[in-house]
Amino acid sequence: MELENKVAIITGASGGIGQCIAVELASAGVRTMLVGRSEQKLEAVAKEITAKGGVATWYAADIREASAVNNMVNETLKRFGQIDILVNSAFWGPPASLEDTTEEFWDQTLDTTLKAAFLCTRAVVPQMKRQGYGRIVNIGSRAGKVGEDNRTAYCAAKWGLEGLTAALSEELRRYNIHVHLISPAATNTPWWREVPANLTPEVIARMIPPEVVAQAVRWVISLPDQVHVPDLPLYNFQNPFEGKNSPFEGL
Repeated sequence: MELENKVAIITGASGGIGQCIAVELASAGVRTMLVGRSEQKLEAVAKEITAKGGVATWYAADIREASAVNNMVNETLKRFGQIDILVNSAFWGPPASLEDTTEEFWDQTLDTTLKAAFLCTRAVVPQMKRQGYGRIVNIGSRAGKVGEDNRTAYCAAKWGLEGLTAALSEELRRYNIHVHLISPAATNTPWWREVPANLTPEVIARMIPPEVVAQAVRWVISLPDQVHVPDLPLYNFQNPFEGKNSPFEGL
């Protein structure tokens, strides 16, 4: 798909992988709607994009709520008149053992990481059907393919996102709507500084740069309609947490 002048909604765009995706797509001529909960952070990303000659606006919303999602989509259509791309990048998922996973913790993880992707996809698909095309990219994780210690809720959410992607790929194919899953392993984002992980210089050096994930998003949605990439795993060449199945093993 040609990206120039297309319109993309990117959730989780206030930082980390989502921010890098927004910057990367804007550099390709995509007009971007940045979605997150922090007005201050979203405005900063929008200013970064516009300073480089790109087009960006932003909408602060709690995308765990259907009404907020619908309002965000309506605002995007009001601003741009079309929606060509949706990138579901928002997530929440600190480590926790099964015993420490409260019902509230479980709900926040599943609602932010999985339910929000469902709500955003459901809201944009009618417009994509009217247009006769669309691209949806879900940002998965290695934790959505293998079990990880102390990540019960997060693994459940990311495995669910994998299933959602697979089901929608089949359902939406007839409408020329491609649904992709990109599943990076340990990626060097600010999130790691917020959780109890041992980030030595060697660990950081082995992590995937978030810009690479953004480049992967740009690549899959740039492919011709005749080509479909359902699932693109991005793994670390060397395990940043050598000898551990999970960065939070043994917490």
